[in-house]
Order: sequence, then structure tokens, then C-alpha cells
Amino acid sequence: MILHLWYDFESDDNCDTIGKTLRYYRLHRGYSTRELAEKVGVVPSTITLYENDKHPIKYKIAVLLAEVLGIDRKLLFDEYTSFVDYPCNVLLREVRERLSLNQSQMAQEIGVAQSAYSAWERAVRTPRRQKYEKIAPLIKKANIHR
Repeated sequence: MILHLWYDFESDDNCDTIGKTLRYYRLHRGYSTRELAEKVGVVPSTITLYENDKHPIKYKIAVLLAEVLGIDRKLLFDEYTSFVDYPCNVLLREVRERLSLNQSQMAQEIGVAQSAYSAWERAVRTPRRQKYEKIAPLIKKANIHR
């Protein structure tokens, strides 16, 4: 006699944080913390920190996690990782132009050297999370909605 059991996995409606979303999909896909960590090249405690919303997920890790879990990567993005994904060099140029600033003025607003800012716009480098905190108000001021 074959018995077919159907387990209805609870919906993701209660995933109101990135960490809860990650945990939901990890469990839904049947991965242990260790298995998922090995697949993306981090230690298991890092996955635990992410799931408990104790540490933001780095952009590249969020992309890898989404690929492994088979989900839209934007589910694992916070404001900063969404900024990086936009792509940020295009967004920075758009903000600068809307505010009628040159690269030197924009760099001064953010508190970085003009050469660093230029590298961001050329997509040679990416602003770090701390610098994003200075960029975010400029995005709002330029009235750009992503």
C-alpha cells in the first residue's frame, strides 16, 4: 500500500524581513544551514547571522543565495544591495545630472575624492555601504524612484 502524504509548506506571508525570507526558502528547499553555506562559500554562522537579521547580506552572496534557492534575488536585497544592482554607476550619473552637479561637486557632497567618485561612475569600483548612507539622501533629493 502506497500512502501519499502532502505537506503544505506554510506561505511566505510572514517573511517581513530579509532574514526570515532567507530562512523560509532555505527550509522550503530542504537545505541545512551548513549545506547552504557550502554552496555559496561562507561559514554556517554567516547564514545564521543573515537569517537572524544580525548582518546585512553582501550583494554577491545575495545573488548566489538566490541562484541556489531558485528565487528572485531582489527578495534578499536591502536598500544598499538594490542600489548596487540598479546598476549604481547609472544611478549615480542620473542623480548627479538631476542635481546639476559635476563629478567633483558630487564627490564633495558624498565626502570622497573626485577620483573615487569617477571610478564609481565608470563602474570600476562600487561604493561601500557606509558611503551609500551619504548617497541615499541625494537619491531622494534628485527625486529618483527605483
